[in-house]
Amino acid sequence: MKKFTFPFSIRRKEVLFLAMVLVFSISYSQTNYAIQFQDETIEIPENISTFEWNQLPESSKLDAGYFGWVQFYETPTQDVQDLFKTRNLQLLEYIPNKTYLFYFPETTSVNFLRNNGVRSIVPVDGTYKLSSELKNPPYAHWATDGDNILVTLQHHKNVNTQFVIDDLANQQISVRHQYKGSNNIDLSIPNNCLETLSNLPYVKWVELIVAPSVKDDTRGRSLHRSNGLDTQTSAGRNYTGSGIGVMVRDDGIVGPHIDFQGRIDNSTASGSGQTHGDGVGGIMAGAGNLDPSMRGMAAGSDVYVVNYQANFLDSQTVGLITSGDVQVTNSSYSNGCNDGYTTITQTVDTQTKDIPTLLHVFSAGNSNNSNCGYGAGNQWGNITGGHKQGKNVIATANVFFDGSLVNSSSRGPAHDGRIKPDIAANGQNQNSTNENNTYQVFGGTSGAAPGIAGISAQLYQAYGELNGGDFPQSALIKATLMNTANEAGNIGPDYKFGYGIVNGLRAAKLIEDGRYFSDDISQGETNGHTINVPTGTTQVRIMVYWSDVPGSPGANPALVNDLDMMVTDPSSTNHLPWILDPTPNATTLDLPATNGVDRLNNVEQVLINNPAAGGYNLEVTGFNVPVGPQEYFVVYELISENLVVTYPNAGESFAPGETESIHWDATNTTNDFLLEYSTDNGTSWNTITTVANDVTNYGWTVPTSITGDALIRVTSGAFSDTSDETFSIARLATNVQVTQVCPDNATFVWNAVTDAESYDFYMLGTTYMDLVGTSTTPTINVPITDPSTPIWAAVVAKNDTEGWKSRRTIAINHPGGLLNCSLANDVSTVSIDNTPSDFALVCAGSNDVVISASFRNSGMDPQSNFTVSYQLDSNPAVEETYTATLNPGQQVAYNFTTPLTITTSGEYTLTVSVALAGDENASNDTETLDFYAVTEATPMDLVESFEPNGFPPPAWVITNPDNVDTWEESTGVIGRNGTPTTTAFVDNYNYNAAGEEDAFITEIVDLTTSPTDAALLFDLAKAQYSSSLFDGLRVEVSTDCGVTYTTVYEKTNLELSTVSGYVTSNWSPSTSSDWRTEVIDLNAFIDDNVQIKFVNINGYGNSTFIDNINITSILGVSENKLEDTVSVYPNPTSDTVFVTFKNNDFEAVSITITNSLGQQLQNINTTNTDTMALEVSGYASGLYFVTIEAAGSSITKKLLVK
Repeated sequence: MKKFTFPFSIRRKEVLFLAMVLVFSISYSQTNYAIQFQDETIEIPENISTFEWNQLPESSKLDAGYFGWVQFYETPTQDVQDLFKTRNLQLLEYIPNKTYLFYFPETTSVNFLRNNGVRSIVPVDGTYKLSSELKNPPYAHWATDGDNILVTLQHHKNVNTQFVIDDLANQQISVRHQYKGSNNIDLSIPNNCLETLSNLPYVKWVELIVAPSVKDDTRGRSLHRSNGLDTQTSAGRNYTGSGIGVMVRDDGIVGPHIDFQGRIDNSTASGSGQTHGDGVGGIMAGAGNLDPSMRGMAAGSDVYVVNYQANFLDSQTVGLITSGDVQVTNSSYSNGCNDGYTTITQTVDTQTKDIPTLLHVFSAGNSNNSNCGYGAGNQWGNITGGHKQGKNVIATANVFFDGSLVNSSSRGPAHDGRIKPDIAANGQNQNSTNENNTYQVFGGTSGAAPGIAGISAQLYQAYGELNGGDFPQSALIKATLMNTANEAGNIGPDYKFGYGIVNGLRAAKLIEDGRYFSDDISQGETNGHTINVPTGTTQVRIMVYWSDVPGSPGANPALVNDLDMMVTDPSSTNHLPWILDPTPNATTLDLPATNGVDRLNNVEQVLINNPAAGGYNLEVTGFNVPVGPQEYFVVYELISENLVVTYPNAGESFAPGETESIHWDATNTTNDFLLEYSTDNGTSWNTITTVANDVTNYGWTVPTSITGDALIRVTSGAFSDTSDETFSIARLATNVQVTQVCPDNATFVWNAVTDAESYDFYMLGTTYMDLVGTSTTPTINVPITDPSTPIWAAVVAKNDTEGWKSRRTIAINHPGGLLNCSLANDVSTVSIDNTPSDFALVCAGSNDVVISASFRNSGMDPQSNFTVSYQLDSNPAVEETYTATLNPGQQVAYNFTTPLTITTSGEYTLTVSVALAGDENASNDTETLDFYAVTEATPMDLVESFEPNGFPPPAWVITNPDNVDTWEESTGVIGRNGTPTTTAFVDNYNYNAAGEEDAFITEIVDLTTSPTDAALLFDLAKAQYSSSLFDGLRVEVSTDCGVTYTTVYEKTNLELSTVSGYVTSNWSPSTSSDWRTEVIDLNAFIDDNVQIKFVNINGYGNSTFIDNINITSILGVSENKLEDTVSVYPNPTSDTVFVTFKNNDFEAVSITITNSLGQQLQNINTTNTDTMALEVSGYASGLYFVTIEAAGSSITKKLLVK
């Protein structure tokens, strides 16, 4: 750790390394006024008595005010804080030890500041605006761009972002990515300009861009007690997360899978073939429709899917959380290790603070055994990613289904010594959903976090049902989860399990019983509360939690508002909260919690065993509330039972011979646990086993006795508990089959189950498997409405006399269509045989199209003289009579004699139908075709960015010969300009079909009115996998509406790649430099109508992205008197472009070059009106604009830099 004196001349003196224990001192002595910032101790001089505003350097001044640090003698009271606000004295962010980042008008009275407790005002030297990683090169490869450094700049929040971007452009600093609504900007900067950049007055903080995203991969409902929240019985709790929006921020589209039937929105996600997000989604919200044993936590929640973006500022995430569609997010990704309080940490804390009902849930990471620089070796301080270091979010540790910690689960503390992870859940070896209605083994903290997210959604529903549908604040839910968790690891919180293993049932009971309240507090205040503890309580836990004000990036500690709690029991004994010692020593970090004053965390908990009955006084003090007032929540847990069986507990159905986990909660028990079961409702008991007194679960092999009166009993010395209600042990029905599907009914059979009196039959409905019928035999016939719709069906065996029922079988699938059903009269429309190209009428030279369709006699009797028809949109139908005889099984292609006439380009729907008297199956009478009619070619310039039309735009066609992977839309991709965009995309990484060609074809473009030149421009982002696994891209031009094509571009392997070398991970562009603008000369096709075909040639390589397809004249046009006077050449160019004037009678000329973002790159004002040379060799390839102004006129010409 470095210590600096902060004289006004900003000289810095480095002293000897200080033990890191000082950084994390529990006492956090603040008798001096030094501040801790990153790894530096900064001495702030007392200067208010002699201070004047002109002492601050120019680098502190912006507009009519100054930025800097202001330190008070004491943390200002709420009255003083409010007074500063009324005078527009902006305390922008709090820096620990009574210090703020400020912006004050230059007219601010220094005397006013003196009279209100200000001790010192100092400028912020640029070095304090740089993250420690930036000050310690070399940098990781992902943070470099050639010779440049990739950084995230955070400007002061009271400064206009466009002003910052414009000023950076003037200094030749390239903006890679601007985030809407945020003061964070990603830049590519020369490695010699850090000092200059950091001393700009609007710059608040600069850090390396976030590290690449890594998935946190490697029997949860009963371990988490989520089964007690969603019993699926009429008598128990049924908290499924209904009405709660949950977000899967992961690797693309989730599903298809019937476990999300009717509840999933993939519209803001892109990419298929990846399975990580499927696993996350299933644990969090799968309904178990296919297999009831695979049911997730919040099986009734609304699931929204977006692609993971590390900065949490992507438009998809921001849009869904700000609209209120989503309340709980899950991100099971890592970005770096043991990051400090970064801009991303600040972002997630800010989002939670600004949207109090928003809860971010994260995996803690799988990086234990990695030394991430905390100072205690490879077993501590390896929480992955800045976002997980947030104060107001949840980071989740990973345990096995038996509650033991997985060795790879990342451990705390956070960078500044705070308790992380927050809580633990089962993630290892989970079974969860996969694509295409399958399941997978899934694990790591990636599986633990969605367990917490799903339970949180269940608790949101529980709160809403008790509070008129309102959503709870996430602070309440987080506090409830932590305060009710099952003890794990050391006594009290620790750096492995956080506050323990989640207990959803206890959490729900706390909310149902109303054992919580909130209040607010300001600097120096003390609030008193009384909590009544009843007789017979074996343990009371009281927790104070507050959603803290976001910290300043680099702040250490990150805590802003520091509250203290103390509990006084009826005997006047004072109880202080748990604290841990964060000293970077492996032995110290593994010690159990003690009690004391906490100066690091925004949560404090007091736990008292065997408390005396009576009133307990809780005192909450605003020890340091520099940004107030601060709301806080108090939650309290009253445990009256030492032993509680939680699974099985009521109504479950087990299958003989399978292994089920028995779970129980134990508090203050010391004896070993005796496990027993009964099959006769407790009349007699059978011993299962005895387990040690620190074990709370056991894998039980279910006996073969069939019963509806099963119970579990667990005993420890004088304490014992039994399942609340009986459960079933019963055999499952087997060999469920569909034997017949007719137009209005379907028949199913299965093997009889011994002693079953009846069978409940289920079919997939709008959301869940719905009970549709009951049969006393192993067969059933059920009504259906559309035989072409896929059917999913399952069976439950029951014996009401004996009171048992089986688990629902795994659902079987019938893909749709008639099966073993003979009908006398049934004529079907098989297909519309026209293709979309038939409606390219500009090519045919006519507005008429002959409609062709195929009809089939699907019945047993010959048919003739039936009506066939077609209809365009809602226009009158054209009807004709088929007069020939159509024999059973015969299919015929029919051309309508009346042509379809279309005179206007646009989107249409064509419907073809057959009408047969006495038809017994109306479900197959109609087919439709959606198409885009083209009656005239699109004039130049064609500019297609896929915004807002998406991909493919109207009149564009995708050809997918193998009907597998092909071109698709990808949203949220970092585009050519460094901002999220929509692109055309082929996932060659997961598409293993070497040589397969997939294409998309543009609309028809008119080059007959083109000037003397034309070119095709498109942006390409491409990576290749290896020297043997690589893809190609071919571009072809057709002048005869797609009959023939001419190849104008073809590249493959590294020639096609836009990044250096090979990339063996699934790649997508992360920076503007990952793109290249390709230019193809179309002069050979002047005077023609053209279509462009982009052909992906698969080689099982890596991702291909295409964007910004333009067909244009390179030189451009402008209608003013400069048109015939100015020439810009050569164009395209790679180094120098010349601007020449045919006459030199202009007194002055202004020449400006801007990029496609509108950023000004060069501006020259000159009286030389002959020839000007402009150097562009340092520009990235792409399209630029040269604007020439003279004599009151202006002209803008396009310039292509190669």
